[in-house]
Amino acid sequence: MKSYQFLVTLNNVKPKVWRRFLVPTTFDFFELHSVIQISVGWTNSHLFNFLIADSTNNKTIELVADEESVEENFGMIQHYMKNPPEKGSFDEKMYQRLIRIQLLLARDVTLSQYVVEFPEFSYMYDFGDGWEHEIVMEKVVEDYNHDYPQVLEGKGTCPPEDVGGPPGYDEFKRVIKDKEDPEHAHMNAWGKEQGYKKFNLAKVNASLMEEWV
Repeated sequence: MKSYQFLVTLNNVKPKVWRRFLVPTTFDFFELHSVIQISVGWTNSHLFNFLIADSTNNKTIELVADEESVEENFGMIQHYMKNPPEKGSFDEKMYQRLIRIQLLLARDVTLSQYVVEFPEFSYMYDFGDGWEHEIVMEKVVEDYNHDYPQVLEGKGTCPPEDVGGPPGYDEFKRVIKDKEDPEHAHMNAWGKEQGYKKFNLAKVNASLMEEWV
């Protein structure tokens, strides 16, 4: 079976957090989202999107999980096509933005439709905390022996959910390292409740097998 080898890197955090993994070429973008969640260490508690820069057509392809948003976006485009807005108006600016972003449902789009032509793209998780991930499809593996994803290697501990993005995570790390800080015990306990723990390759791969096998 063929697979894609991906490298995902979480931006704006130190120490660096990254994972290299394989997924079957038959997977769609929602399945890729699920693989990232498990392999990085997130809990799938927030919204996400993928953004792919389609330089050929001067568009940004945005893939999401919210079917209502996709339907609403399509409806608005249809409305403006039937009722062309006046030049220079707010509606025209809205229409131009709509046609420059192709909003698609992640589960309806297979990886093979885009990742070979556009191997570098981004993944955003939790629009409040704003966790930006850089994704690179490094190569196509022709002789992958499994029909489920597998992490090959990785480093770095995933931040806890709802910590407040990169600035909040920096403060979290400062407090849990300082035993003299009055918030140390509370923050330590909170981190454990949020599942804050070191990356364990064997456990992550066991979770991926459990999800797909």
